[in-house]
Amino acid sequence: MARLNYNGIDLPPFVRIVKIKNPIHPPISLVTNAIAGRPGSFYFGQNISERTIEITLVISSATKADLPAAKRALVDWLFYDEPVPLILPSEPDKYYMAKVSGETDLDQMLNTGRGTVTFICPDPFAYSITEKNFNFVAGSPLTVTNSGGIETYPQLHFEFTGSTTEFAIISSDDEYLYFGQPASVDTQTPTTKRTKVLDDPCSSIAGYTAGIGVDGGVVAGSLTSDGTAIKASDYGSGSIWHGPAGVKSLGQQIQDFTVQVEAGFKSGYGYQVGRLEVYLLDVNNAVIGKIAIRDSDAGIDNPYMEARAGNLSTGRTFVNYTGPVGHWKQFNGPIRITRIGNRWEFSCSRRASNGNLYSSFTYAFIDKDNQYTQKLAGIQIHFGTHGTRSAVSTNYIEQIQIWNEKTLSSIEVPYVFEPGDMLDIDCAAGTITKTSNGNQEAFYYQMDPGSSFLSLEKGDNTISVYPSDIITNSYVKFRERWL
Repeated sequence: MARLNYNGIDLPPFVRIVKIKNPIHPPISLVTNAIAGRPGSFYFGQNISERTIEITLVISSATKADLPAAKRALVDWLFYDEPVPLILPSEPDKYYMAKVSGETDLDQMLNTGRGTVTFICPDPFAYSITEKNFNFVAGSPLTVTNSGGIETYPQLHFEFTGSTTEFAIISSDDEYLYFGQPASVDTQTPTTKRTKVLDDPCSSIAGYTAGIGVDGGVVAGSLTSDGTAIKASDYGSGSIWHGPAGVKSLGQQIQDFTVQVEAGFKSGYGYQVGRLEVYLLDVNNAVIGKIAIRDSDAGIDNPYMEARAGNLSTGRTFVNYTGPVGHWKQFNGPIRITRIGNRWEFSCSRRASNGNLYSSFTYAFIDKDNQYTQKLAGIQIHFGTHGTRSAVSTNYIEQIQIWNEKTLSSIEVPYVFEPGDMLDIDCAAGTITKTSNGNQEAFYYQMDPGSSFLSLEKGDNTISVYPSDIITNSYVKFRERWL
């Protein structure tokens, strides 16, 4: 017989279920508005609240003295920081995302204890244990069957074998996702928009020259690489910000560019401080911009992101973003700055253990007076700490990539996808990523504003893609769900 299972672990054998209270459906409240003098009310939809599941348990131990240890073991089984899958014995093919809430009091008698555990499901739906997967066939619409009780939201994956300036995904109920723009066959020319000019795996510090100076501090100490990342070998000393820096030349000058570093910035203790900075340099090693993550708070682990156009004295800092306290702590992922024309854009994302990006942040600045137009010719990386403060324990860069963002003429239209590119869309989480040449980035800026994330209604759904003859190894996957 199936047992209660929480986060993949069965209920301990010394615990027995007495009763499970799981309502037929979560609380549903109608949104209505009554008008004076008019019978009844106007209906404006409904709200579905969180689900509450109550489970009455009995704990048994060999002796009365063993009961406290059994209770501790049950607490260990129950406690998680976030909602995790809960599988009830009556439905072993479904799970709820649940979190223990409130107090659990036990009525103790000799070597047994009885109590009720309350699980709260912020997401009130039940999900299928088995994930469905449907593969696209080039040239044909895809029929997807949702046998669940209500609509659900899929994940879509596409791998491209050809180049295109536009790509559309359309569902049978006219929801669509559209990327890029059309190219007229008689008046416009499709073209590659960007070329990579630097891809440094940070396996060595060869090619880096001495640092030229850092904001509000001094260059001290030295850089090193462990074969996978560049970091500070030591920070030297100083009464203000101090630490090593190194300069790398591109060997050319670029007007429009994207600079991205794959970085890690993690404190071991709240009192640690530090910064990781990437300076943009012109042909004379003058600073024309900067991106950084830094933690100046010696009390708590609270880093913030920074981006600037221009130098420290006359530049424009257009990102100085912390978010909720601790939002960027224990950070690893890409940090990026782009300038195309007079538009500067900063973005960063966390990278999950499976390589996917999440918790993305993007902000743009228009240099309407064209003050910050110097060409990019190199970069300087810098790791720092302040005075005698303990430095952030994990602070590294494991990849540096720079692209030349081609300025297109009026008759040129850029390819939105090229051979080898991959597109991943999570319609439940609302995330879109593009992988090109091994580099994954959040990919919203080339999506048509009228696009919406697709839902799969109960029953058969048709999904079409255009053009359909340039994709391979592409699929839609989802979990069915019930109210």
